[in-house]
Amino acid sequence: MRKLMVGVSTTAALLLGVTATPAQAAENPLTTTGARGFVNSYNKRVEACDTRADGRRAMARAVNVTQGILVGWAEDKNGANGCTPQSGTGQGAAVDPFWHTPRRGDVIRLEVWIQDGAGGAQENLRRTEFTY
Repeated sequence: MRKLMVGVSTTAALLLGVTATPAQAAENPLTTTGARGFVNSYNKRVEACDTRADGRRAMARAVNVTQGILVGWAEDKNGANGCTPQSGTGQGAAVDPFWHTPRRGDVIRLEVWIQDGAGGAQENLRRTEFTY
């Protein structure tokens, strides 16, 4: 009887379309002094996070090297340490939905840096490449 109940439960779950959802993935997080950035393929976005209250912006840019196009760009403009988005405040992690979704196997270059203001020079630039 127990095997029958397990079989019925499993079949019912499949018929109802119940499936496990994958965990949100932050692929190849990259950190530099004052900033962290990553590509989140599950939510299809590039994210930047300010990790130090130094008045600088945290910036992240992802480029599809294989196709030669920009995947996304994010900046945390508030200059204060904060990594959790705060609804309605404009503070916290900056998020940019993919402009172009990479194909499996494409090479992605992720760059992370800080800068002073909108036109400031890149400081503490770090970059990495990975296969999507």
